[in-house]
Parts: sequence; C-alpha cells; structure tokens
Amino acid sequence: MPPIADRPPTLLRALWGTLLVAAAAATAWFLFGVANRLGYPHELEWMEGAMVDHAARVADGLPLYAEPGPEHVPFLYAPLLFWLGGAAMALGLDGLLALRLVATAASLGASLVIGHWVRRETGRVGPGLAATGLFLAGYGWLAWWYDLARNDGLFLLAMLGTGYQLRHGGHRRWAWAAVLATLAFLAKQSALMWLPAIGLGALLRDWRQALRFGAATGAGLGGAVLALHLASDGWSTFFLFEMPRHHGWNGERVVAFWTEDLRPIWPLLALGLVGFAVAVRTAARGEALLLAAFGTGGLVTSWLSRLHTGGFDNVMLYGFAAACVLGPAAAAADRRWVRWLVPTLLLAQFAWLAEAAWARAPRRTLLPSAAHARAHDQLAAFVAAQSGPVWIPAHGGITRRLGKGTGAHGQAIFDLLQALPKDAAGMLDLAALHEPARLAHLPPRVRQAITAFAARTEAALRARHFAAIVVDEVGAHAFAPLFAPALVGADGVFGTDDDPYLRQPRSLLDEPTAIRPLLGYDVHTPHAWLRR
Repeated sequence: MPPIADRPPTLLRALWGTLLVAAAAATAWFLFGVANRLGYPHELEWMEGAMVDHAARVADGLPLYAEPGPEHVPFLYAPLLFWLGGAAMALGLDGLLALRLVATAASLGASLVIGHWVRRETGRVGPGLAATGLFLAGYGWLAWWYDLARNDGLFLLAMLGTGYQLRHGGHRRWAWAAVLATLAFLAKQSALMWLPAIGLGALLRDWRQALRFGAATGAGLGGAVLALHLASDGWSTFFLFEMPRHHGWNGERVVAFWTEDLRPIWPLLALGLVGFAVAVRTAARGEALLLAAFGTGGLVTSWLSRLHTGGFDNVMLYGFAAACVLGPAAAAADRRWVRWLVPTLLLAQFAWLAEAAWARAPRRTLLPSAAHARAHDQLAAFVAAQSGPVWIPAHGGITRRLGKGTGAHGQAIFDLLQALPKDAAGMLDLAALHEPARLAHLPPRVRQAITAFAARTEAALRARHFAAIVVDEVGAHAFAPLFAPALVGADGVFGTDDDPYLRQPRSLLDEPTAIRPLLGYDVHTPHAWLRR
C-alpha cells in the first residue's frame, strides 16, 4: 500500500470512479444493442444484404471481382470481410449473422486494443478501462455501426494493431506491423491514407525499424494487389482503384468536418493535444511523435473519407478510435494540473457522446420495429412465390436465401455509372448508355465495364430472365428510365401487350414505408415488375 501522502485526493479518486461507472454503462449499452440486433434476420442498414450477397459468392466459389452484369456488380470494397463472412457461410451460418459476428468481434477487439494500449502508455488500469468504455460509448454517435455487416471494424482493428505493434511490439514488431497493415488494406483501401502517417511516426521514433516496416509493408501490399489483379483478370484493380477516381467530392465538408463533424469529440481531441504537448517536453519525444502521427493519420483518413461523395458517419470511426488512445494516454503526464484535467475532460466526453447517442433517436435507428420485420417477411413471401430468379436492387440478401438467385445492388450500380457524362442539372446522363460514341472518351476498362453491364442487363430483361423485379418507389426511381429500351416492347410504350415485363399498380406491402432501413439510403414502398 502506498504511503498516505502518495494517494490521490478523494475528489480525484471519485472522478476516476465515476469514469469507470460511465465506461461500464457504455459497455452495457453496447452489449444490449448487440444482443437485440445480432440475430435479426433482416438488414438494418440498406447495404447489409448486398454485403451478404458478396460474401455468398465466396461461399459459392464465384469471383468477387468480375465483369459487371445484372446478377452482380462488385462494390468498391476490399475483400477481407467477404472472405471471412463467406467462410462462415460455407460452414452453415446465416449470411447476416456471419458478417455481423465478424464486425462485432472486430469492434470489441478494437476496444480491447485501445484499452490495453492506454494501459501500457499510462502504467495504470483505470485509464485503460476508461478508454475501452469511451470507444464503446461512441456506438450511438457513430450510427450504431459497430455491429453492422460492414468492413469498418475489421479495418480499424488491423490499423490499431499496426500502430500498437510499432509502439509496444517486440524485436520483430516491424514484421508483425507489416502483416497487420496488409490485412488493414485487404479490409479497406483507406489504409493507404493512414499508413503514410504511421510510417512517418515510426521514422521519427526509430528509423531502422521504420525502414524495415516500410519495406515489408510495401511487399505485402504489392503482393496482395498483384495477386488480386491476376486472379480477377484485372477487375479487382478496376473496382478498388480506378472506379473510385470517378466519384465526386463533397466540398461542403472541407471545413465543416473540423467545425461540425468533430464537435462531439472536441474534449477528447483537446486532451490528446495536451498530452502531446506535455510528452514532447520530456525524454519520450520519439514515442510522443509516433502517437501523434498515428492520431493525425486517423483524423486525416476520416476527413478524406468524409469528403468522398457518400461518406457517411461511419468514417468518423477512424479518427475517433485514434483519439480514444491519445486522449486517455495523457494520464501518463506527470503534471498535477493534467492529473485533474484528464478525468474532467473524459467525463465531459462521455456526457457529450451520450447526448449524441440520444439525438440519434435510438427507438427508431437502433432497434427494428415489429412493422419492419413484417414488411420484410411479406416481401420474402412474394419472392418465394415466384417461379424463377428475382432481382431486388434496393434490398440484398433476400433472393439468395430463398433460392431465387441474386441481383446487382442499386448502390453498386450507381457507383459504376459515376463515370457517365452529367446533364445540365449535374445528374447522370443515362441516355449516354445507349449512345456508344458518347463514352469514347472514357478509359478502356471503364467503357468496357459500363457497356458490358448495360448490354448484359438489357439482354437479360429482353429474354425475361427474371421472374420479377422489385423496385422501390423512393430511392430506386431511376430503374425504369435506366432500362427503358429493355422493359418496353417494339412500340416503345410502357404497359402494352408486347412488353417483357408488366408493372403492378400497387405496393407489395400492407405498410409500404415500414421496410425502410434503420440507417442508410431511405428506400421504401416497393412494387413489382412481373414477367409476362
């Protein structure tokens, strides 16, 4: 037992005790959400089902990256989540459950790495437990993303592992860090935004280890890209690197990211800056610079991802996780005022995150309603009653589960068509699909992908390959204009006797809006085009 004079004051101990209670409450809240969502048989976010369709291709032995067509357009995501989810599906797990298990395990793993890292930095268990709980307290602010069938948790876990190995690993830390960096890239290409900052921090700490890490990481990334390229006849390179270059940038978030998006974690960021300022004035300057580079890389990765058109709240996860390491790590500073500042700002941060979670309207965005489940069951009953494949661009995962094939997801189609010319209003000029001369300026592989998708889809529709096509009134309203030449007969008019498909006048659901996802693009009110 330390001498009485060495014990922290009663009020300071009370602050840390309150922090641990807040961390326990955040952990319990996260586990409550996971317990109610993990086994839910329908998609919670509008791309979850399509992620399952991608993993199913791995389970079925089909290529992830291939020439696009009506049955499959690859997402611009790296393959690790699909590989792991597909392996679990091949063992008999339901697709949504398999991918959510991977994502949830990765998020929990990230929280434990954060806590262990802070404990190593401070030499104390309390700050580490607070850091773990703080990360889980971001569950609501970050749109309940931690347990969704998405790849951000895997990416984050690997990036945290990379930074931790370089900071606290053993003699071969550069090798283990390079392996984790390669896995991070295979989880999400965003690793290429974060790794340069980590490499710079490693260089400032130990240039010999940094050079080994850089060489091993370069070999790992290069080998992964080459293997994927050769195995997919170049389609992986197209979808992972070439296609994203045709997407737009959200200029509104250049400044708003720092003034609005980051506002809920300002206390944490301020604490990280304080910890860094104190640390660089000590003998541990190299370690402080490595931590600062890691944190800066996470923030910049979030920023650049947010600038990308379609960057949702989930991309804030990277900077937040890095801040969950740097902020509590300030407790290592041997300054009396810092010892008081750390728990004070951490408590303020817990409170701010709780308010942000409440503002997310948990009753609507966290837990699915009974009406949501009924709407999906009703749609599934319609699909099961069809006599052949069914295509549902806005709701993935349903058709394969019922033995009715798979169809390309609306988001993947939209991503692919971003290279099309824009009209006067800045919208995609869909007419260019049927005028090859207007696509001549595009790179050969881009032109091949777009024209192949259009041609293969129109051929499938003209041949009546699908027994039914389910299209949402809201969100997928461009489906009919996109494929008008194939949906109408020789007279070019919808609704006549020679049309391959006939649109049904009513919604398929008793409560048409109940099927809208809890998160993501607001698609609902589905109707059907039935094969004649």
